[in-house]
Amino acid sequence: MEFLNVNQKSWKEVREIYLEAFPKAERKPFFTIRHSVKKGKAQILTAIEDGILLGFVMVIPYEKLVMVDYLAVSGRIRSRGTGSKIMQEVCRRFSGKKIVLLIEQLDDHAANKEQRIARRKFYLKNGFTSSKLYITGHSGNMEIMNYGGMVSREEYMKLQKYALGSFMFQLSGIKLAV
Repeated sequence: MEFLNVNQKSWKEVREIYLEAFPKAERKPFFTIRHSVKKGKAQILTAIEDGILLGFVMVIPYEKLVMVDYLAVSGRIRSRGTGSKIMQEVCRRFSGKKIVLLIEQLDDHAANKEQRIARRKFYLKNGFTSSKLYITGHSGNMEIMNYGGMVSREEYMKLQKYALGSFMFQLSGIKLAV
């Protein structure tokens, strides 16, 4: 498996996997993702094997932090270790930085309870830990996971504001839960 930065040829496949993998409520408009990459704010790393795009990760580096904004693996090959390989590559490329990401908070009453549990187990298996920080926003209640050190409340909020931009940050309604 090789890891390459997204290129003009792979955008269409990245978009297909993105639309398949994420519910509408968790997706940003795709043109904003392309714009963030073009402006250099975000990076998309693709996982390719035998010329086939298997998955991708979108990261946003900021100061001593890196936010994993999206990780997606094609539905055709999920549960074969591709997601773990992608995360290992992210941790290798950004060693020395704290890596953070959001997952849906565990909720016994959620319709996707099992999926939430599986997602949390996946990140724990890949060396992430809970920051014990939670946020609320328009996309629901989320838990902040970290790798390479604990992220503080202040660091996380600065990262989110950078990632979204001041205006979109205000619109997102993101707040740290107490």
